[in-house]
Amino acid sequence: MKKSLVALAVLGIMPLIAAEAAPYRSTTSQRGAYKTSSVSRKTGGYKNTITNNFYYNAGASQPVQSRKATTTSSNGRYESSKKSSRTTKRSTTSQERKFFLAHPFFQPLQGRFGSVTDVSYARANMDITLLSANIMDLDGSSTTAGNVLTSDYLQFTEVMKAKETTAQFAVKEDISYGLTDTLALMLMAQYDKTTMEIKDWSDGSAGTKTSTSGLNIFGIGLQGRFLDTPEYIGMLSGYFQHQKDAANTFMGELKLGTKINRTTFYGLVRGSYSKLDNSVYGAYMKESDGDWLMLSFNDSKDVFQFEGGVGAFAVFNKYLTAKAELTYGSFDWHNQLNLRGEFGIQPGDNFALNIYASTALYDSGKGKIKKYYNYDLNPTAIPDTSDSSIPADQKLDPNSKILYTFGDYKINKYNEFKVGVQGILYF
Repeated sequence: MKKSLVALAVLGIMPLIAAEAAPYRSTTSQRGAYKTSSVSRKTGGYKNTITNNFYYNAGASQPVQSRKATTTSSNGRYESSKKSSRTTKRSTTSQERKFFLAHPFFQPLQGRFGSVTDVSYARANMDITLLSANIMDLDGSSTTAGNVLTSDYLQFTEVMKAKETTAQFAVKEDISYGLTDTLALMLMAQYDKTTMEIKDWSDGSAGTKTSTSGLNIFGIGLQGRFLDTPEYIGMLSGYFQHQKDAANTFMGELKLGTKINRTTFYGLVRGSYSKLDNSVYGAYMKESDGDWLMLSFNDSKDVFQFEGGVGAFAVFNKYLTAKAELTYGSFDWHNQLNLRGEFGIQPGDNFALNIYASTALYDSGKGKIKKYYNYDLNPTAIPDTSDSSIPADQKLDPNSKILYTFGDYKINKYNEFKVGVQGILYF
């Protein structure tokens, strides 16, 4: 049986490859794409504002200028001179407009690039209990080849429990290019190192650990901002993603938001379909001697995932931003409520640093019963089936060199989290 590991199923749905960002521009308009505003400075003080998440800094105004004029009138009987005063006010405005690169609705303008380099660490933990075991003799030279010893005749001396951990370090690069001011091409690639380990067996058995690494994920897609008014904004994205030796995925996302002063409130819907290379996927651990263990999550080549949620992006001042997002998703074999928080720093025009963390507030994986599979070469302990009460087709040759064990396991506890940092560029 070949492995089929789908990271989006283990650690949750993969984020869209769109760059969540925006550029710094010293101008009063962006080709009509966003709301413009005019702000002037009164003598004696500045009037800086933040509207619809954009920072506006009023420039210098000319000082008030006064001009006195002298007029002369005559009524034919006498001549007099009368002075009158008239004041003329003139003001000029220089406006600085800053777009925040971590904004969830950002995309580059036509002919420009956006880049997001995301370095992250994610981890999922399970506590499990083996509920049953069926052992098949796969050694073709064995006298009992093909026999299966079922749980009815296989007695555990104690309940078998263990802990499984899946951890992933990843570096993901997202590049977006503005085809027009409202349509962008998206490209992405990801290098990751994934480690899976099962340990702390209740009977003292040795654990199993495996690690894989490489440039494993590639993607391409389009992102379009179809709505942008002073009050509302909307974006639709879709892309194709290939995961090496695992799956091909098609994903789409719709986001709609409303702009209220310094904050954009929005809702989102995501959906994906994955075609797996193999029908069984889950946590797969292989040892150097060829033994392997899989804790499967599902047995299907077709995986559907859906997610919906709400979020808010807030601007604190010219340099600092924050975002919070609460989502609930159906990820094929389990449902999850997830909370993500972000804090952004943007010191200049074309660079921002974004720190984020997410965690599962609730996961329906707890209590679920799934299938496990174990392939054992040169087993060191073969159950004694010499008892006459055991049927002949369930007996095992004590000299068998290949045993295959399968059965049910229960998830007693499941949780996951992710932390990361993003470097965002606009050029």
